[in-house]
Amino acid sequence: MADFDEAKTICPHCGQHMEKWVSPAVNSWGGECLYICFNDECGYYQRGWDHTFKKIGIKASYRHRYDPNTGQCGPFPVNTPDAGRDCIVAE
Repeated sequence: MADFDEAKTICPHCGQHMEKWVSPAVNSWGGECLYICFNDECGYYQRGWDHTFKKIGIKASYRHRYDPNTGQCGPFPVNTPDAGRDCIVAE
């Protein structure tokens, strides 16, 4: 398990604080929670729609995520603007 890095809960693409997200019971993410940027104005998220469509031909995007369990950051795939919002939890 990695040490929690508070700085990684700030999206490097837009500077917004990311939301704590608790994964559903059956998931492939592994950890107890993630931090995900749900800022719809984030350039990473906005550019993702065009990039994903051009690369693989589907209407989808991704949001920046931080996994405090592993210390890894990367994309969190979404197929609608509301995808994943139902698992946001207050800190």
